[in-house]
Amino acid sequence: MMGEVPPAVRRAAALGLLAVMAAAIYMLTLGPLVTSYRAASQALVEAEDLLARYRRVAAQRADLAAELADLAARQAQSGVYLPGDTDALAAARLQEIVNATVESNGGRLRSIQMLPARADGQFRRVGVRMQMTGNITAVARILYAFEAGKTILFVDNVDINNRRARRAREDEDPELLIRLDLYGYVRPEVVG
Repeated sequence: MMGEVPPAVRRAAALGLLAVMAAAIYMLTLGPLVTSYRAASQALVEAEDLLARYRRVAAQRADLAAELADLAARQAQSGVYLPGDTDALAAARLQEIVNATVESNGGRLRSIQMLPARADGQFRRVGVRMQMTGNITAVARILYAFEAGKTILFVDNVDINNRRARRAREDEDPELLIRLDLYGYVRPEVVG
């Protein structure tokens, strides 16, 4: 027969049961609340830090806008883009550059035709297709002048033929027929 449980054991069991209940209540209710509070507190600290950084950047907005306007003005004056408010005006300027470059470097322009302008990212690409003649020295100078000039131009689809290949002598500088596409870009509008 079992005897009665001594009062000290009952107290210890009751205290143990009470400790288990307290731990269960903490784990089920208070623990998640404390964890949530800590996470919210950390998120608040990070948000305040981010807000301070945004305020510093916002304080620089006027200075950056003035710097952007200055850069845009200097870029407009740099001459690296084809001037002109329309594609047709830019193509006309490109034709002037072609005529002057070919003539000043010993070539002869045979034909020139405007290519359709097209969007290339945020820029407008304006180009011409041309035919010219000249000896190898003149052609080299012309191509160099196109690519090394102040206005940035790109040479594409180059086709070079010797016009008198059968009749040419070795000591003769042959006249070449060159077909190529030449294009440049119109300065994009600066959005403020």
